[in-house]
Amino acid sequence: MPDRIKNKLYLIVLMILMLLTTTGCQAPVDRAGESAELLPGSSRLSEFLSDEGVVGYSRAVERHDFDFPRDHGAHPDYRNEWWYVTGNLDGQGGERFGFELTFFRFSLTPGISGDVESSWRTNQVYIAHFAISDVGSDEFHVAQRYSRGSAGLAGAIANPFRVWVDDWTIEDESSARSWRLRAADGNFGIDLELVAEKQPVLNGDNGLSRKSGEPGNASYYYSISRLRSEGTISISGEVHNVSGLSWLDREWSSSALAKDQRGWDWFALQLSDGTDLMFYQLRRNDGTVDVHSAGTRVDPDGKTSQIKQSDVSVSVTDYWQSERGGQYPAGWNIRIPEMSIALAVTPAMADQELITNVRYWEGAVDVSGESGGQSVSGRGYVELTGYAEN
Repeated sequence: MPDRIKNKLYLIVLMILMLLTTTGCQAPVDRAGESAELLPGSSRLSEFLSDEGVVGYSRAVERHDFDFPRDHGAHPDYRNEWWYVTGNLDGQGGERFGFELTFFRFSLTPGISGDVESSWRTNQVYIAHFAISDVGSDEFHVAQRYSRGSAGLAGAIANPFRVWVDDWTIEDESSARSWRLRAADGNFGIDLELVAEKQPVLNGDNGLSRKSGEPGNASYYYSISRLRSEGTISISGEVHNVSGLSWLDREWSSSALAKDQRGWDWFALQLSDGTDLMFYQLRRNDGTVDVHSAGTRVDPDGKTSQIKQSDVSVSVTDYWQSERGGQYPAGWNIRIPEMSIALAVTPAMADQELITNVRYWEGAVDVSGESGGQSVSGRGYVELTGYAEN
């Protein structure tokens, strides 16, 4: 099926959601129960983030004048954006957890999101994904929610910062450097306080992250690479007091991937020496790595260094086969010689595949190796798109 037809079908699905959703809707995908109300999905992010149908939207073509907290909020002139939080947490009894809470905003048509005649009228749809990796029990819990961006059901505001779908929220409760994160679905939930240990980092060309050679196939992209995290995780009625580190990724654009790009492997790694490392490896349809792959190194003091595709060697050391179809990488060696970085990255557990509107693998990982000539350990998160078979 041509990409342009798939794009239109996807927009139809979102329009149906907007029309039918009178309250926040839920689509539980808890792996333990294997029960779900699933929408037709795809593993091809290029179908959703391509340059089809972008007339009338703003596009990321030149540097943006970033301003915080303004840019923590929504950018409705662009077709899509996301607020992406992942993290690794430890319980007081030695338990190990990973988590992901992501909010996506999609615009169905260019223009104003509402009018004075109706609080229900909107061209904005919000989708949220929530997952917990219970490493000790080898259980992966996933849920999805979606709603129209009107009547208070879902939305994003900058000051005080808040993004939400129903009662899933990330919000500023005290200052621009301290956020509260809450989500619960069925038998699992999370309640965390996030405190930034580093300032926002602008990825790419001062925040302009080019994904292909075509003008406008880019995003505005910043990260907060180290957020001290404390709170609770609840699973099946048991509440765990937890602490650890989280990572925030923020992007907005109207198109990002080219037609010859299939997906990406995204690494967000937090090392024991205080260094943070982000790298996304864009994969083309023919299996080769796109030259626009890129990343950022964040030193302990917050100083950044940009990473080009030619700087990095990523080799796969193992694979995991999904029962739902598709083989994912499941281990990597990452080397950046000019930075004296050589790391081995291993999933904390094998099955961390999300079955949502888009089927993808995203999960907690462990890190070991060397950085700057010193031995380091660490943790992080990896996202893999474009591998699933539908």
